Amino acid sequence: MAKPLLELQVSLIEHLTSGAAIFGGGGGSAPDLEGIDRALLRVEARFSYAKRMEKITAVLPKTFELLGSGDTHVRAFVESCPPTTLSRLENACQFHRFLVSCWKHEAPDPPYICDVAALEIACAKVDADPEHDSSDRATGADRAHRGHIRRCPNVILLPCTYDVRPIFEPGSEKAAPAKRDTPLVVAMPPGADGPQVFQVVPAIFDLLAALNDWTNPQGLDVVPDFAKLIADLVARGLVEVRR
Repeated sequence: MAKPLLELQVSLIEHLTSGAAIFGGGGGSAPDLEGIDRALLRVEARFSYAKRMEKITAVLPKTFELLGSGDTHVRAFVESCPPTTLSRLENACQFHRFLVSCWKHEAPDPPYICDVAALEIACAKVDADPEHDSSDRATGADRAHRGHIRRCPNVILLPCTYDVRPIFEPGSEKAAPAKRDTPLVVAMPPGADGPQVFQVVPAIFDLLAALNDWTNPQGLDVVPDFAKLIADLVARGLVEVRR
C-alpha cells in the first residue's frame, strides 16, 4: 500500500537532512523514496546543507576559523541535529549548544574557543533584537516606581575565562589570548551601529547581574558618587531608569 503524501514528505525531508544524503556513504537508501532520482536528491541535500552552514558561519566566523575546515564536529552536528527553522540565529545557537555539549566530554581545542563562540552568539543576539524585552520583565515594569533602575533588557553578561577581545580586532595577531577572568558586557548603546563589548570590573559585573528587575537605587548606594556611576551606566546603554 502506498504511503500517504504527508508521510512521503516527512521521509523526504528526513533523507535530505541526513548525513548519509549530504556526505554520502551507507545508510542512505531511503526505500520510501524509490523512483526519485538519487543524484538530484544528493544535489538538493548538499545545497540545503550549504545554505544552513552559511547561516551558521555568518554568526560564528571566528569560531569556525578556530575549528578548522576539516572539523569533525560539523558532520556530527548535522547527523544529530536536523534543522528545525530557517532562522540564521537559531541555527547558530543550535550549533553552539551542540559544541558546548561536546566540550563537556572533550577538551576544547583551542581552549579559548568556548569564550569566542559565546561572545559571537551574544553579539548576534543583541544585534538581532536590540529592543528585546521579555514578557516577565515587561510585566515587572507595572510594579516599578519612578526612579527605580534595572539592567537594560538587551544587555548580555558574559564571564570569560580568557580575554578573547583581541581576536576580534582588525589586524590582530594570531597569538593566543591571555588566560584571565574577564567579565564582559555585550550591549547596544544609544546611537551605536552594532553591538559593543565592554570589560567591566567584577563589582560592576555583579551590580548589573543583581539588577535583573526594577530596584530602588537607594538600597544600592554603597560607593561614593553612586549616582554618577548609574548615570554613566545609563549613558552606555547598560542600565535604564523608570521614568
